[in-house]
Amino acid sequence: MFLYKKSIIISGLLSIKVGPGSLIKKLSLRDKAWMDSVIGGATILIKERGDAEKLSSELSLSYSVIETNSGKLFQMEEREREREHVYLFKPVKDLQKAKHFLEFHFPIFDFSIHKLHMERDYFKNQRTWIIKEKGEIDKTVGDLLHMRIVGETLNPEYIESLEKAIDTISTEYAILVNDGHQIRKARTTLEEDIEEVYRHLEVFGSPPEEGLKILGDSMKLKEKLMEDETSISYAIKNTKTAMDTVRTTVDLLRSRENIFLQEEAISFQVAAGVLEFIIIFYYSIASWEHLIGTERLDFIPPPVRFISVFLFATFSVVMTHFVGVSYKQGWKLNLGMVISGAAMLLVFIYIVMISIETGTLHH
Repeated sequence: MFLYKKSIIISGLLSIKVGPGSLIKKLSLRDKAWMDSVIGGATILIKERGDAEKLSSELSLSYSVIETNSGKLFQMEEREREREHVYLFKPVKDLQKAKHFLEFHFPIFDFSIHKLHMERDYFKNQRTWIIKEKGEIDKTVGDLLHMRIVGETLNPEYIESLEKAIDTISTEYAILVNDGHQIRKARTTLEEDIEEVYRHLEVFGSPPEEGLKILGDSMKLKEKLMEDETSISYAIKNTKTAMDTVRTTVDLLRSRENIFLQEEAISFQVAAGVLEFIIIFYYSIASWEHLIGTERLDFIPPPVRFISVFLFATFSVVMTHFVGVSYKQGWKLNLGMVISGAAMLLVFIYIVMISIETGTLHH
């Protein structure tokens, strides 16, 4: 019994005169009460004339042949969801060398395989969850792009829904980035663990040319994780592109909305200006008539009356506009207000002068 990487490895040697199949069943850890606290176990059948083919057939498991400096080691393939490994070992005549191999090299080698398989099972479950999550995100992104294409672009509710979608897709983007990190971490961890298995193996022997069959599932998972890395990388780029596209769409729609509102505002300003002009024009004529009387007003030619009041009303409306501009600038004096105000004053003086002249003509 010895400690290795915070785990206790216990090994023992016993001799039982039963068939290999019966022996494996007797030594099985499956029904042991303390199995939950065990990382895994291994049974090594030591036989100088052991028949690996017969054992393989009896257990319904294929095997790998490992040439070691202590003898030939037959490693049976792992059963699914099992934490027990079975080996057949044919030692060389130097039993001391075989003993050293079984006590020191083999336990660490088999422990590294159990450790790899524990992480493999965890990463399998993690990958299943991540792939499902990625599929849901891909669907969300697809629905968002579809909504962007078929939506009513001038509908304010549609623009608001796109803005909410940007928040959603930003969250999905962050999830994908994290998933990509998890997949990359899983792949690198598996690679390191597989390398560690072969590194321990090289201490006492040479691996088969086709590799260890017991690591086949882990190798397949590693390849799938490499594919997932590429797939998630594309998904991250697509999601980022979709997010930028929708954000650009929202900005364009907001710009169009602002332009539309500005056009409406200009229309209202023009309408207000026309209305203001009509009111000033009407009340100027009425006030002029009220101040000097109808008889005196009739002495002024109609074209002169019309042009005078027209100019007065026009300059009044223009000056109102520039007064508004001055107010927005903190009552800063501007050239438009000065010119329009001066023009309006000149027209008013002209109206007063011709009104005085009509009084003289009337008497």
